[in-house]
Amino acid sequence: MSYTASYGLLFEVTLLHNYFLNNGEETFASMTNADKEKMLQSFNTDVFATITPAIETNIVFKNYKMVFKKTKTGFRIYIKVKETDEFDPFIKIPGDLNLKFLIKINDPQFENYTNLDFAFTQAYLFSNVKPLTEPVSFEYLPKISDNKLISNAYLVSEETTAHVISKLQPSEQQSVFGLISLTAKGDNSSGNIVNNLGKMVSPNFKIHFDNRKTLWKYINRKAGTEIKTNAAKPLTRSGFVEIDPLTDFTPAQPAESQYPNPSVKSITKINSDYYSEIFI
Repeated sequence: MSYTASYGLLFEVTLLHNYFLNNGEETFASMTNADKEKMLQSFNTDVFATITPAIETNIVFKNYKMVFKKTKTGFRIYIKVKETDEFDPFIKIPGDLNLKFLIKINDPQFENYTNLDFAFTQAYLFSNVKPLTEPVSFEYLPKISDNKLISNAYLVSEETTAHVISKLQPSEQQSVFGLISLTAKGDNSSGNIVNNLGKMVSPNFKIHFDNRKTLWKYINRKAGTEIKTNAAKPLTRSGFVEIDPLTDFTPAQPAESQYPNPSVKSITKINSDYYSEIFI
């Protein structure tokens, strides 16, 4: 007689990035479902980030019969469930059980095309529980149905950063861009992973990065001139942003002029403005 254990989805975390998913000035959010699927087919979070369970979280996985499974858009956590109820974990999950996942950036251009600020002494925290050291304005990790993009509001204080990093093993504490910290019962019922009966809710949490917009500066070294766009333009891997020489510059440029889109490699910050430099 053979026995096969049954596993159910405990929760999922989906990572999206508009630099890869927008098409020129057309945003991923405005696309039809069919077009979204096309963009997602060529999307993989491994291009810019690596997500791994913390060492202590791997121990929790073993103790509670959980499985970590990577996906093209993030990861899923599965757990062994009772034969009689696919929503009831085989081993009861306490409400305060916490799982942590490290986010490390593996693309050196990530900062250039991501609309965020970066600080050596602060990390981004994506959680369903507010740390005691954070204000009441703390931003909770959105769900897949929330129309929310990740902003600097998710960058926690130096005090909070030092505390959450100190809870990791020494070998894990370097180059942490962000931390996903999920507790079985969140501060709000909408963030719960299990309900009051201990049964799985199977939520899908979302981390959706926005693409950076920059002022495009065209530099003609031979003529010794440079012009920049009047407004910031989006940086995207796909599509093409048309530049209108009559309206995008002051003063207007000759109507027949053509202007290429920039790469993400040449970006400078002057005061609070970001500039993409294109040599023509």
